[in-house]
Amino acid sequence: MNIKAFPVPKQALIAPCLLQLLISFCILGTAWQLSQVVCDVFINQDYHHTAVSLGLLLFFLLVKALLTFFLNKALHNSSRQLQITLRQRLHQGAGHQSIPGHRLQILALDSVGTMDKLFTLIAPPLLSISLSLPIILMTVLYLDPWSALIMMVTLPIAPLLLWLIGQMTRRATLEQWKQLEELTFAFKDTLAGMVSLKIFRQENQQKSHLAALGHLFSRASLKVLRLAFISSFALELITTLTIAILAVAIGFRLLYGEMDFQRAFCLLLLLPEFYQPLRQSGMVFHGIIDVRTAWAQLQQVVDQHGQAGTEQHDTLRLPPKILLSNISFTYPGAPLPTLDKLSLAFPAGSITCLYGTSGMGKSTLLKLVAGLLTPQTGHIFLEDKDLGKIVPDSRHKLITYIPQSPHVFQGSLADNICLFATTAYTEEMRRKITHIINAVGLHLSSNTPLGAGGQGLSHGERQRLGLARALYQNRPVVLLDEPTAGLEAEEEQELLQLLSRFAKGKTIIVISHHQTLRQWADTAIEVHHE
Repeated sequence: MNIKAFPVPKQALIAPCLLQLLISFCILGTAWQLSQVVCDVFINQDYHHTAVSLGLLLFFLLVKALLTFFLNKALHNSSRQLQITLRQRLHQGAGHQSIPGHRLQILALDSVGTMDKLFTLIAPPLLSISLSLPIILMTVLYLDPWSALIMMVTLPIAPLLLWLIGQMTRRATLEQWKQLEELTFAFKDTLAGMVSLKIFRQENQQKSHLAALGHLFSRASLKVLRLAFISSFALELITTLTIAILAVAIGFRLLYGEMDFQRAFCLLLLLPEFYQPLRQSGMVFHGIIDVRTAWAQLQQVVDQHGQAGTEQHDTLRLPPKILLSNISFTYPGAPLPTLDKLSLAFPAGSITCLYGTSGMGKSTLLKLVAGLLTPQTGHIFLEDKDLGKIVPDSRHKLITYIPQSPHVFQGSLADNICLFATTAYTEEMRRKITHIINAVGLHLSSNTPLGAGGQGLSHGERQRLGLARALYQNRPVVLLDEPTAGLEAEEEQELLQLLSRFAKGKTIIVISHHQTLRQWADTAIEVHHE
């Protein structure tokens, strides 16, 4: 796991380091003043200086509490900023590649949420180990070199033991986490289909299946917890024994007069603080596994954003011609390429219909032209500009892509048409949206609520909604995937007439199996494998 790859600015790490450094000095001050108070009261019986020592002790305790509060707040802010940045990159990356909705949801919620452990679970012990441990060790070295020598000898034992446990349990732990993920998907899949099971009276047959899943989930969870307990118990045991050995050694040296009471008591107070970060290393180990797994999943999407181009579309002749040169694309895990060395030309200002049997890659071709997917080989040109080198904002001003089943968001019909481009509609925008609604024949008010909690749309109405979005965006390149599928012949003719008026000054690529639409288009191209 490369921490440097995380989108965290270096400035965000400076404040926690400085705060942890000050906390380390407060720990030293607290230990020394507490030992001074005990020594003055019980050994020297000097009550004259006790008030001053108590005041300094209270000062160090309050400052430490405040610094700890600000440290936790700084780590929380860094975690929040990291999650915001990752979700922004996911949003941007989703515009460059095709990501299933359920996977994007898991990445945005579960995987990004897991990254919070980097600051809440992993960072505090690491800061203590890197800053507090050396300061406490140097202080102990000054107070008692023999104790410092024992601490330096025993210090590597805990990390070495944790590394050995990690080597033995890493594969088992990863397998258990993978099993937990598979079981979670199985639960979600069963719950998502519960309505269908009830409709067909099959819910009782799923009881044994759910019971088996629950039993497997419990076993997998207990195995993970058992591994976590073993590593934590080993660390607690080694650190406790080390503290006990040092305490006994200090006690004997105090008994034989080789060390004064205040110094011995201060050392005993510093020992738990020294070994506390090592005790937390077990939680850090399992937190790192979670963060590494989540980061590996996120990198597949967020790293794609770095491939954005640098060219603008200002110099393009609009509408542009589109040229595909030796395009090849294979989906991850697929045995054969979906598109293999495909070359096509779409004339500027024309309507081209793509047809062919299912599975030939027509929808994939549209996603490639839209920039949602990136070809493994070959290039896509808009006039003389490589599509992959055009910056995303500029590309979005050029291309409109309407999938076969446009998504309906929770919001008004106007929000769904303009895709939440604004929060306040002007009178001119309302007139434009109303005109588009009437033109596509939706027969709904612009304020009609849609999506969850609102009105549902039929398949034909979804098609009209997608066309309304294309009309609203009014971009020079329009990509339509089966815009008339499932429509009656009369409805199809109405949409084709509307598309004919809309097509002026645009390069349109449309996928359809209907003979009517092929005859309507300027050019029809059959997509097939060689």
